[in-house]
Amino acid sequence: MDFTELFEKYPYLREATTAFVVIFADICALMILIAAARERRRGDRLWAREGRGYMLASGATFYPLGAAEILIGRHPAADIRFDDNEISRFHALLTLSNGQWTIEDIGAQNGIFVNGRRVTQPRILHQNDLIQIGRRRLTVVRGTGKGVA
Repeated sequence: MDFTELFEKYPYLREATTAFVVIFADICALMILIAAARERRRGDRLWAREGRGYMLASGATFYPLGAAEILIGRHPAADIRFDDNEISRFHALLTLSNGQWTIEDIGAQNGIFVNGRRVTQPRILHQNDLIQIGRRRLTVVRGTGKGVA
């Protein structure tokens, strides 16, 4: 269908049509953003429920595991940051999948040890596992930070 004659006869119709298309595209973009935000909130709640109560303990310091992926290292962008020269900038990655936490070495020069054994591939973590990263010793515990189970 050719609208050229109609647009020539009624010039305001072209602007109205263009405005309608722009508004429609904006509404579609807004719907996508709302759906993405809702999905992220749902995913965050799922991760929080799935990994509920697990933390890493180092002495009297607790590091809650509150995301599906947690980066450990010396870099300022690390989720758990240690200012220690024996720890690489990006040392280890903790991942939550199907209710289980795994740890993997992501190119650390000094490696990662779980219960005294070097981690060479992703390893499932259990309660009371002892993780050694550089000079840091972290224990996998359940609790809220106020109390440990």
